[in-house]
Amino acid sequence: MQAFNENKHPFFGEAELSVLDLMTIRDLCKLGGYQNDLPLSAVLMAMFFALQEGSLCLNIDKSSLSDKLQLFMESKKAKQISDKFLYGLAENRYNNLIARNIDTYLPLIAYESKEKKLLYFQKFFFHETRLKHRLRAFLRANEPCKLSGEKENEILREPVEKDQDQIKAIRLALGSQFAIISGGPGTGKTFVMVNILRCFVRAGVKPEQIILAAPTGRAAQRMTEAIHSQINSIENPCPEDIELLKMTGSTLHRILRYKTSSHDFHYRDTNPLPASVVIVDEVSMVDVVMMERFLRAIDPAKTRLVLLGDKDQLPSVEAGAVFAEMIPEETEDNIFKDRLVVLKKVYRSGANLLRLAKQVNEGKFPECLPISLNSALLLKEDNWAFVLPDDNINKWKKQLRLWVEHHYLGRTNKDNKSYKELILEAVKLDADSLAYSDDEQNILDQIFSKIEKARILTLLRKGVYGCSWINSIIAQYLSFELEPLTRMHNNIFSGAVIMITQNDYSKKLFNGDVGVIIKSVDGNYRVFFKRFGSYIFFDMDLLSKWELGFAVTVHKSQGTEFDDVLLVLPDNESHRLLTREIIYTGITRAKKRVILYGIEPAFKSALQRKIERESGLTW
Repeated sequence: MQAFNENKHPFFGEAELSVLDLMTIRDLCKLGGYQNDLPLSAVLMAMFFALQEGSLCLNIDKSSLSDKLQLFMESKKAKQISDKFLYGLAENRYNNLIARNIDTYLPLIAYESKEKKLLYFQKFFFHETRLKHRLRAFLRANEPCKLSGEKENEILREPVEKDQDQIKAIRLALGSQFAIISGGPGTGKTFVMVNILRCFVRAGVKPEQIILAAPTGRAAQRMTEAIHSQINSIENPCPEDIELLKMTGSTLHRILRYKTSSHDFHYRDTNPLPASVVIVDEVSMVDVVMMERFLRAIDPAKTRLVLLGDKDQLPSVEAGAVFAEMIPEETEDNIFKDRLVVLKKVYRSGANLLRLAKQVNEGKFPECLPISLNSALLLKEDNWAFVLPDDNINKWKKQLRLWVEHHYLGRTNKDNKSYKELILEAVKLDADSLAYSDDEQNILDQIFSKIEKARILTLLRKGVYGCSWINSIIAQYLSFELEPLTRMHNNIFSGAVIMITQNDYSKKLFNGDVGVIIKSVDGNYRVFFKRFGSYIFFDMDLLSKWELGFAVTVHKSQGTEFDDVLLVLPDNESHRLLTREIIYTGITRAKKRVILYGIEPAFKSALQRKIERESGLTW
């Protein structure tokens, strides 16, 4: 296919867009008869940049558009091109490609609200508009028959033990058709969710009438694990509590029953979900298209909806930041104010780490003196450190080796065995004994305890500060230590920590599940996964897609917690992924210690930037 003529569009060579994006821009211009229209081509480029950043649309107010164009051209040229495009739009020059009326179907639509002028691709305008209508329908829905104060207090008395915000959140879920509950790590969102379930079953709602939903398979699995963990911790659970152990979380797609033949869902507005209550966790990870499709399948007149998440966490990978936009700043007001509870009291110990997360959230640079990685690895609990990188790649490899030696080869406690010692014991056993024998299962308990204590988190996948490269270096070193007589092949060796990257419902393995490879006495490599205090295992060749998991991206780490986190920043202070939200999410994965590894300008750059996703979701 013919590429763009860069003599006509000289700034295209500077674009950080995919070939497919550039070809789409070319085809759209050709479709409308605007092959040589430089302002239109530039604005379409800016739209694709906006989509890359997660925005649903492009703000085409004069100053905003000019600023966006400066991503790939100098300031004066950007202002000229912005002016030409807006003049052409006002003169109806682009009527073959851009609709000005929402009832006209063209590839793009220019929509003007009271606040701003926005340019959308039709797909996102369609889903955003329908999502607005659906959320307003939930707000308008008649509230269910409320419990009497005496009955409500009776139901709440036994399950709830903590603070007033948590009680308020549970009351809101019980008494409203629509509830939003937000809270950071350690504020008790899981506790609230389980107690909402306990209250509903006491109020007469059967567990089979309740749907538990999450955006990913791993998040859905964590909902299930949370129920089992909390119910099993009750000294004398009542029959209603025990009934909850039958419940399992599922992904949004699986709940709606996606039909590949028609590229549609079984459940939708004409065939709503048969449920009395729907609870969705990790809502910050749900994009606008999926949120609209899911809410369209819920009848506001018959089904209560509870949304749970952390408004300060990273938004969805795809376009939109629906959850954060529903929750106003403390000084603001919006239509959801009476359906919203923000949990603030933190029950996780660690004043220093909480203070660091708060400072990052506020964009304040915390005072710190860089120290060596050696010293940082010896930090006491509830402490953090900043470690400067070295330009020498061999020194970076040595620092990764220090991390491995500390967390996988050495003993962090004299009374406990090291990860290496545990793996060397495990390989002497057959898989069945390891997974099912009470005595030998203890070895797996200790192995997984070690795995869950420490993780390297990165912003990137590629490059020397990306998780793929870091995993390869750790695998080279650790495989030699754990299997010195065997040459590693395809990253398979005893003790390798792996992460599933594709859901496999037949095996109940989900994207984000973490397992460990162990070579059994029969010579076969198998992967073990933890499940509700027991274990499942599979031969390597039966696994769905996977990758090494010693280091993972911050995006992949959402919803998990570790004692120790090494958060690795890019060496480019202008990298587009450097934001407060990604640093906050990385830091709040740690329960005891955080090591920030990177150049100071990258950290400061991240604190100065919030994720700003353009949309028309103003409330």
